[in-house]
Amino acid sequence: MKQVLLCLLLALSLTACGQAGSTAEVSGQQPELQAVALENKTDGDSAGHAQTPAAQPDPTPTPTPPITQEQLQQAVEQARADYGATAIQAAVIRDGQVAVQAASGWAVKDQITLTTRHKMRCASLTKVMVGISAGVLIDDGTLDPYADLSGYWGVTARNPSYPDTPITVDMLLTHTSTLSDASGSLSALKGTAARQRLAGSGYTGGKPGELSSWSYNNYGFSVLGMTLERAADQVLDDVLGEAVLTPMGIDAAFEAGSVDDTGLLCALYYPGNSLSRTVSTQKSYVCIQQPGYRGNFFAGGFTCSAGELAQLVAMLAEDGTYQGQQYLSAETVAYLEQPLGQTPDGFYQCRPLRYRENMYGRDRMYYHTGSAYGFYGLLSYDPDTRDGVVVFTTGASGVTDSYGVYAVCGQVAQAVYG
Repeated sequence: MKQVLLCLLLALSLTACGQAGSTAEVSGQQPELQAVALENKTDGDSAGHAQTPAAQPDPTPTPTPPITQEQLQQAVEQARADYGATAIQAAVIRDGQVAVQAASGWAVKDQITLTTRHKMRCASLTKVMVGISAGVLIDDGTLDPYADLSGYWGVTARNPSYPDTPITVDMLLTHTSTLSDASGSLSALKGTAARQRLAGSGYTGGKPGELSSWSYNNYGFSVLGMTLERAADQVLDDVLGEAVLTPMGIDAAFEAGSVDDTGLLCALYYPGNSLSRTVSTQKSYVCIQQPGYRGNFFAGGFTCSAGELAQLVAMLAEDGTYQGQQYLSAETVAYLEQPLGQTPDGFYQCRPLRYRENMYGRDRMYYHTGSAYGFYGLLSYDPDTRDGVVVFTTGASGVTDSYGVYAVCGQVAQAVYG
């Protein structure tokens, strides 16, 4: 009888152990996670209802080891040697601010050595500065990006093929206005000519606002800049300057001759080091204090250093904040980052940023490129890690990489992003 009882007790013990073991095996949880699960199960679950697992946060991207000053300088010098650049500046964004800068080459060939403080005319990177200016006016209630342009220009702004579709700021920001590109004509860049073209004389055949009508349009940004000036009744240098540039300590302007320290202007060089724009010529480009008078510089005239532009890019990467100060609302930055759709060039058109996935080893990237008069440039940031890089060059080869970025800039970006 004792032997039977002992056997029964032993069998019951083994059964209990087996049940406990199978629970741990099925759950697959570590002991500390099992404890959390049991706590959740007993809290308000006396009826034995199944519990919904708590949502787990997205995994934080694995940070790339930050590039050092020495490594960035090496990357800049290597890119200069590989692509024959006269000058290169680079500025790295990290932790919400400009963390590292480097420069190599000549501000004026064989005369003035380039520093990180020197300023270059940054070509189509200007368009992002016009976009930020639009953001300033959106935030202060001056501008509705979806409103009809007609009210700003005193004419009915319509593509004759689509008379019921108003032309808007949003269309200009996304290169879908269907205005024909007349940027090669100085007379067309005047406000009087722009008014005539908006009234119906200067459009292509596509439907305004449609992705199928996308066409990269320098003239559209000339009109956009003048439109913003008309909306604000203020020149864009003052709109952006008062709201963002001056508070951030940035000496920049849409016209090179309007920066405070013109002694820091760089000459521009075509590939092969042939002179494109002298410093004295650039000093002659100054702001005319008449809102909407001309749009010559809104497609490509913004002038600053790579480090100064990187401050503005850092502000975008931090949802409108720089060093604790809010310059644009997070909602407006989200609007500027919102993709309209994928273009034939492979990137997604935003307002007017560009967006790509799987670029330079990063899952997501906002960026823009620029080229004019021998300048090649890149601004970029990773919205997940919030780091980024700005690269300015002049005199380099214009070959592009697989992302459509000028390779002299892309090589530096690759060194930064890892």
